[in-house]
Amino acid sequence: MTIADVRTVAIDQALSDPEWRFAQGPLARIQGHAIILTNKAGISGHGYFRAMPPWSEPLAAMKATFDHLAEILPGQDETAIGAVMDQLDRRLHGVPTVKGGIECALFDLRARMLGVPLHDLYGGKRQGAFANTRIIPLKTAAQMAGIAEGLAASGFRHLKVKVSGDPALDLDRVRCVREAVGAEIRLMIDANESYTPKLAVATINAMARFGIDLVEQPTSATDFKSFIQVARALDIPVEADESAQDLPAIMRLAEEGAIESINLRILNLGGPTRTRQAIAICQAAGIGFRFGAVFGSSIVHAHTLHLAASLPQPRFPHEFSEMALLMDDRFSGLSVENGMVEVPTGPGTGLTLSE
Repeated sequence: MTIADVRTVAIDQALSDPEWRFAQGPLARIQGHAIILTNKAGISGHGYFRAMPPWSEPLAAMKATFDHLAEILPGQDETAIGAVMDQLDRRLHGVPTVKGGIECALFDLRARMLGVPLHDLYGGKRQGAFANTRIIPLKTAAQMAGIAEGLAASGFRHLKVKVSGDPALDLDRVRCVREAVGAEIRLMIDANESYTPKLAVATINAMARFGIDLVEQPTSATDFKSFIQVARALDIPVEADESAQDLPAIMRLAEEGAIESINLRILNLGGPTRTRQAIAICQAAGIGFRFGAVFGSSIVHAHTLHLAASLPQPRFPHEFSEMALLMDDRFSGLSVENGMVEVPTGPGTGLTLSE
């Protein structure tokens, strides 16, 4: 069977919290496109790409990139996913987010043609539901404590506190969150590169008394040497995120052996195949990994969930719930209940697109 039609549907989502922000700036709206690949039998597979300027190219540039790549897709053998992706790489280097969305759509189409859930293509389901980490965005300490208390009351047992690189303020934020949720809720922090190396060691070690399981990307991703030195100096396990955006970077981190977790995202890495390669590197090096938050449509969360369902339970919980923060999704079939997300049933991702 071959691909007969390629098209996109725009998805424009505002955050329900218009004042949501992290150390790198505010985030109020996510714009992207659903990818729809339809074969000659009329069965469609779905993928997705989105833009987050200034941290990515503008949406118009990404759409133009997709249109350029999509020219070669009609007539392609939908079962030859690797060969199709090789052609895309030869046509244009880089652009992992767009290529990742296309590969997701190819895998979804294949699973729907076979009438099986997507995780069957990755080796089958090991687990069907996941406890989730939810993010507490940057606000005043009291406001962040209030958000944390509400999330804990709704069933979340794992929370990630954003910090900004201001030692006194960040210590107060973490203290207030811990006091609001009590000792049983697991906490991690995410600095999004906001600390200098010396301040990171002093401040984050001081946070250890509040019971922190993990610190994500405390210092700059471009200063790799300092990031590794900080990871070795901290009492709290360190996770790489911005430092782990492609396979060579993940290999370099694995060789150093200083960190304890790597934050992975299917779109950042260029699709499920490269994500599985990244996982293999982590497993070979004895480094933990987990799937981080993706601000965008639930379809990309569903793709990630199916991949996660085929893998062992992570040491640190995934982040599959930030989709609840975004409004006006065109996909349905994925929900969060009591802090848990279940892997959708049905063929492919199990999600339905409303156009």
